[in-house]
Amino acid sequence: MATLLLLAAGALRAQNAAGSTGASDSSGYSVRGTVVNSITGQTVAHALVTLSGDQATLTDGDGQFSFDNVPAGQYMISVGKPGFLGFGNTGGSRGPHMINRANVGQDTPPRRLQVGPNQPSITLRIAPAGIIAGQITLSTSDPADGIHITVYRREMHNGFPFWESVGETQSRNDGTFRVGGLPPGRYVVVTQASLDGPEPSASSRLPVWGYPPVYNPGVTDPGSAGIINLAAGQQAEVDIAITRQQFFPVIAAVRSSEGQSPVNFEVHDMGGHTTGLPVRYDNREQLLHASVPNGSWVLEGRAFGRSISYGSAEFLVASAPVSLAINVAQIPRIPVNIQREFTGSNAPTNLGAAVNLMLFSAEPFASGSVSGGMSAVPGSNGSAFAINVMEAGRFWVEAFPASSAYVSSMTTGGVDLASNPLIVAPGSPTSSIDVTLRDDAGTITGQVNAGTADAPTGTPTPGDSAQVFIYAIPLSPTSGPMHGTLPGPDGSFSIPNIAPGSYRVVACDAPQQIEYHIPEGLAVWATKGQTVTVDPSGTAHVTLDVIHVETTP
Repeated sequence: MATLLLLAAGALRAQNAAGSTGASDSSGYSVRGTVVNSITGQTVAHALVTLSGDQATLTDGDGQFSFDNVPAGQYMISVGKPGFLGFGNTGGSRGPHMINRANVGQDTPPRRLQVGPNQPSITLRIAPAGIIAGQITLSTSDPADGIHITVYRREMHNGFPFWESVGETQSRNDGTFRVGGLPPGRYVVVTQASLDGPEPSASSRLPVWGYPPVYNPGVTDPGSAGIINLAAGQQAEVDIAITRQQFFPVIAAVRSSEGQSPVNFEVHDMGGHTTGLPVRYDNREQLLHASVPNGSWVLEGRAFGRSISYGSAEFLVASAPVSLAINVAQIPRIPVNIQREFTGSNAPTNLGAAVNLMLFSAEPFASGSVSGGMSAVPGSNGSAFAINVMEAGRFWVEAFPASSAYVSSMTTGGVDLASNPLIVAPGSPTSSIDVTLRDDAGTITGQVNAGTADAPTGTPTPGDSAQVFIYAIPLSPTSGPMHGTLPGPDGSFSIPNIAPGSYRVVACDAPQQIEYHIPEGLAVWATKGQTVTVDPSGTAHVTLDVIHVETTP
């Protein structure tokens, strides 16, 4: 980012030339504005501002920027700076320890800007990024250096909550650690296991000691983990105490129905988090050896060949060695039957419209990973295809129909998959997923009242680039994603291809994660926005005030 800022400063310095706000010359108009800290209101110097991705400049010492000779039209404007949560394609704060979510701090899209005569000065507000810093303390008073640490953030996928890994680091020599570049939200911190010495051999009879994997402030039960509520720009301090324990031998006999050799074994805790406990597999004897502290654990194994095989076994360590068996069996393909109920005038003429089904883990610390998915082109009614699944477990199934169709129901063995997870077990047949598509989707149209946010920091004013996010929250179970959109420059919006039913439509001044599958999640929005009913092939219209949403979790 620093290099990019320097290049932008050198290459585009001329764009900061003086001129009256909104003045037109032979080439276009001047776009001028200021970048400010959304928490303190202070101006932000040396922030990178881009206009539709092909023009860029830096703010000066007073946080001001300008683009000259801009032709009239609609543009997308973005801003970013290290240490801040920018929006759009310039990024935000991307800390050195960030892993899976490279887009942390970039959840907000670029903002629309209409350029033309009488162009007002604009204000771009960006929030400072948060930090989680902490101290690892060992019961032996030994230096707590090199402890592997993962930071998880509470996220939402299709209305279902899960914990997603957003940062990794290791403790320093003095046991301290730091992960930055974090947006507001709810977090937990998890450590991986650490042995006192080198990993013991399978034939070793010496006792093994080390430090178990724990959640802050030092618990092994994921349900008892301390939740960190991080506000914009806040630095949260975490103290994690880890008690030295004996690790006991665990021996597992590996049985494979197809003679495949598992290539990967892991020990997880009961929340699905990878513990870092070392596992050794003897392919000749088909025995697995591990050293594990007291507690409840899950052993997982995977094999890859002509098919995918998977096995898992729960076990309990209670101050004694453990012997168990794990069966690694082929994961069956899941048949999918598609029934089309296309009767309206809007029925797709191209019946090759695909249906995408994706499986997302329902385990809390599985990071929302995709286990399987396939795009299907149905032939006639009742035709089937199948999904290859990468692992067994509990999964939420999400459907993405193409064209104007929508999923009116999705079940397996009579179980509604809009409300219940799909259970995939290795080595046993899986009931088909039965999907019904309809073509009588409706539309929600609306208008956002200008300048209606109910708090000063969210009040759109002429020249303030505040963004508005429209959500249609389903009030009944659904297997598809929640619909949303952004209003146009005049405040109008349209949400097409929406399944008939009741929705609560809200306009917010910040992106939202809405847990709409449970009454508690819906209750948060019970008095906000407007409730509408969309009839088959119908259109519902709403007029909305902008709701200010606090960034503090």
